[in-house]
Amino acid sequence: MLGLSKIEILLTIIAVLLTLFNFDTCFGTDFRAGENFFFSDTLTINDDLIIAGNTIKSSAIIKGDFFSASYRLVQNGIVEGSVIAFAKDVDISGQVNGSVSGFGQNINVNGKVNRNLIGFFSALNIKPDADIGGDVTAFGGELTLDGKIGKGLRGSVGTLIISGIVNGDVSVKADKIILMPTAKILGDFKYKSQKQAKIESGASVSGQTFWTKEEAKKEKKPKDIFTLKSIITEILFLLALMITGMVLTLIFKKRAYQAKRAVTASFLKSLGWGFVFMVCIPIAIIILIVTILGIPIAIISLFAYAVLIYIAKLPVATALGEKIIKAFGKEGEPSLIPSMLLGLIVLTILLNIPYLEWLIYFIVLFTGFGAILTSHKQSTS
Repeated sequence: MLGLSKIEILLTIIAVLLTLFNFDTCFGTDFRAGENFFFSDTLTINDDLIIAGNTIKSSAIIKGDFFSASYRLVQNGIVEGSVIAFAKDVDISGQVNGSVSGFGQNINVNGKVNRNLIGFFSALNIKPDADIGGDVTAFGGELTLDGKIGKGLRGSVGTLIISGIVNGDVSVKADKIILMPTAKILGDFKYKSQKQAKIESGASVSGQTFWTKEEAKKEKKPKDIFTLKSIITEILFLLALMITGMVLTLIFKKRAYQAKRAVTASFLKSLGWGFVFMVCIPIAIIILIVTILGIPIAIISLFAYAVLIYIAKLPVATALGEKIIKAFGKEGEPSLIPSMLLGLIVLTILLNIPYLEWLIYFIVLFTGFGAILTSHKQSTS
């Protein structure tokens, strides 16, 4: 993926946080977790909907916000609030009165989004019938725009192909840019690339065009991609987490087993609850801070939240390592520590896969977070 500047990363984080905090409260929320969900157009959900599953297809009317974590999401209905989706494939063909934030490999938008679209992706297709009322912020591989953007387009992508309409400015960094004959940019066109954009006959830019030439990238040899410094840093972080995991497992063996079991026995439930906790806890902390008297509790909660994020990989790694060991013919249940160590090594490799690293990271984070908290609840009940 193209490197992002600190300003671009900061703006994107702010945009996502603003979308998250548009979620009014964790109370009065409809939460569901399971294998597959299919919501018909006769269904109306009057609350915010938080859902985790394998395949989610919704033609329903959702009165609040729609948060989903799944392998595939198809949204054909009406969402009065915003949509935040973590999935391999995301298809938005219905109407969203708020914003859409998509994190996935393939994101397809062919409906009405009244506010903004934020995407982290391998491929983002804004199709002919798509109508985005606000801005589009995009980071990923290939962005194809055939529809309409009400305001501006910005971001950093590998390939940008525009054949639709942008009613504002375009400010992007890309390796390859093509403006098709039907493309219309009603503002300025600012781009950074090694080569000038290919502007087909018929394409129009109402404002000014600014090209910033990017220095040609030196072809990286394998030894340059993984520098000695990055390898050492990765190894040190891995060793630190391994040591932490071994210590915690030895001290809290029963709890570690329960958390691992929560991942293997109810993966989607752990993923869903982790998603809920990750959203709700920061909101609760902010409420405590606002009350002034709750500041000490908020500080303690914030510290605990950070610790949970750090160790969230452990139950997922243990479950993954156990699966791998069993796949090689190991009889009986493997020990927790060897399973965890093997799983952490495999997760480290998976979290370095281009384009998919963030999707994998969030799935692991939510699942581990949910497994730790739900197993703790079960052990104290």
